[in-house]
Amino acid sequence: MIFSSPIPFAEALQSRTVRSLMPTASSAAEIAALDPAIRERALFSARVEDANFLARADRLINGIVSPASSPGASEGRKTPFNEAEARGVLKEYLASIGYQPDKEGGLQDLSSDVRLNLILKTNNDMAAGAGQFAVQNDPDILDAYPCLELYRLESREVPRDWVGRWRSAGGQLHGGRMIARKDDRIWREISAFGNPYPPFDYNSGMWTREISRTEAEAIGAVKRSTVVAPQKLSFNKGVEAALPQNISSGLLDALKEAFKGLATVTAEKFIMGVA
Repeated sequence: MIFSSPIPFAEALQSRTVRSLMPTASSAAEIAALDPAIRERALFSARVEDANFLARADRLINGIVSPASSPGASEGRKTPFNEAEARGVLKEYLASIGYQPDKEGGLQDLSSDVRLNLILKTNNDMAAGAGQFAVQNDPDILDAYPCLELYRLESREVPRDWVGRWRSAGGQLHGGRMIARKDDRIWREISAFGNPYPPFDYNSGMWTREISRTEAEAIGAVKRSTVVAPQKLSFNKGVEAALPQNISSGLLDALKEAFKGLATVTAEKFIMGVA
């Protein structure tokens, strides 16, 4: 867990509440081909067509972020959920509907710990990342802390080569450290999700921390005259995104159903707020 208590950011909750449930039979690769602006606004899991499962997961994830934000997750609850509890609730639901995986265990098994952990942790961390991103881009904080460092928060048995990924995306190293301005495109470039905030990949264990202006100037990441532009997350109307040219009819139908009344979805384009 990145946080052991409710995330105190209104933006974290907003990033959750704008998500539409999107049951779909599509694969992870097909979904990954969608524009990040679309994926930011949908709650989905590869090859999960059960809307009730997604709805339960959504309420439970909100309960991890903030218990008061998740009506129906647990009546009268005053304390935050944790991922272990949420996993248990989802397992009980899957058992109640007689869910049987084609192959037990692993990511293909929706009832497995590894798959449920992936769903819960990724969504919880994304809410945390969005909330932290909004706070870090407050103008006063931005002037005092203009840069971020990508660092390993959680260890992994087989860690990805993040330095190689950073360099391949055009990032510079400062004393061997992955540091860049908050408004640098590198943050979107290294992300498997296309977001400018962590997590940057599934189960990566990487996160960001702020670098003060004094330190950033000392290592050459910024100059004294550097003004870093504040970045904002847009969850309202006017968001447009092109759809993949080879989008399947199944995924297109899933998008249309998920965003009915909220967006215009054609075979070529997604327009939020125009229904």
